[in-house]
Amino acid sequence: MKLARYLGGGEVAIVEEPAPECPVGGLLVQTVASGLCSGELMTWYMDRKVPHVIGHEVSGVVIESQDARFPVGSKVAPHHHAPCLNCDLCLRCAYVHCPTWKKTKLIPGGMAEQFALSAENLNDCQRVDDLDFRDAALTEPLACVMKQLRRLQVQEGETCAVIGLGFMGLLHALCLPGCVAYDLNPARIEWARSQGIDARLPENNELAEVIVMCPGTEAAFQFALDLALPDARIGIFSPLPPGALPFDFEKAYMRDLTLVNSYSCGPDDTAEAVELLRLGSIKADQVVSDFIALDELPEFYTRMKNGEILKPMVMFS
Repeated sequence: MKLARYLGGGEVAIVEEPAPECPVGGLLVQTVASGLCSGELMTWYMDRKVPHVIGHEVSGVVIESQDARFPVGSKVAPHHHAPCLNCDLCLRCAYVHCPTWKKTKLIPGGMAEQFALSAENLNDCQRVDDLDFRDAALTEPLACVMKQLRRLQVQEGETCAVIGLGFMGLLHALCLPGCVAYDLNPARIEWARSQGIDARLPENNELAEVIVMCPGTEAAFQFALDLALPDARIGIFSPLPPGALPFDFEKAYMRDLTLVNSYSCGPDDTAEAVELLRLGSIKADQVVSDFIALDELPEFYTRMKNGEILKPMVMFS
């Protein structure tokens, strides 16, 4: 079968490798849709994983099953990690720190014509028979948004801002009606405005009580600090590169600012994301610019990394 493997240095190749077998108690899935995650563009992060099969924003059809909850022919949208649900960390909903969560994965990855799910991975696998495959592939990234907004404890009537209008910024803005969203890319601003979002260049800025920082850059972090009202909460959605970050702690302390990290998501978040997708208020067409074939992915990987396009989603025949 064909799959997309990250080779390092920002290079992706389409290669032929044997298809996986169905794990004991698990599933074998024929991939239908797989989105390219912006996190897979971070060279400093991805180079740690070489050689790595990319892709985890997936939906597909079960073609072999050893679990009655997911019969052959059912449509699924799995998270690429899943917790044990029983350890102390899981019992306080810190799912992403569960040892089982850390060791589970899609086999070999989501940018492959087929992938396997272990029995453990089924602790966070959603049945999506009633969803379009393209929309179902939004489950994992939208669940990450659900977790960020939950951790920020956004209240009705609070002033909100979103920094960055890539794919994840768009999802946040669509989930925060009335927010102001900022980007430096006029094409992204135009796209966001077409979706009814108050999108702007970082000019005539409005201070906010809740800020979501999507790009993992020092400039975005400093802009978030500038937008923050006293007692504001800043959601750090993407990791910044390793190393020290210039940070005026005294200023943040005197203004009672709260920094809220949010890494990935858990089963509660994926379930909430699927319910939101079922309402039809968020669709793939709103946040995906290019639906492509797997063989086109290396080109579109580079184009997304360079900011030329919003986001590609691979559609498997």
